[in-house]
Amino acid sequence: MTRERERQRRVLAKLPPLEEVLRGSVVVRWLRCGKPGCHCASSEGHRAIYFCVTFPGGKTEQISLPAEFVPQVERGIAAYHAWWAAVEKLSALNRAEIRRQRQLRKR
Repeated sequence: MTRERERQRRVLAKLPPLEEVLRGSVVVRWLRCGKPGCHCASSEGHRAIYFCVTFPGGKTEQISLPAEFVPQVERGIAAYHAWWAAVEKLSALNRAEIRRQRQLRKR
């Protein structure tokens, strides 16, 4: 087994379960309800948390999140970023393997 293949296996072994992957962002907004006597009229407003995903073509989906869902969603977003970082790392290792094979072929 080449060094690159061993590195690939180590990268893959560190990945979170693919089932947890979520692409998107957690967004916190402060909204005013419009009631004159409400505290939000003179303060920063009511806290609203959303999970947002933008699709090709610019369409955005927003899902209102109860506060207790935020850690789960943030773990899913972190898993998404870990998978994409692994794809970049594996691609770099594959490029190195191609360069290595080319050098062997020239000999």
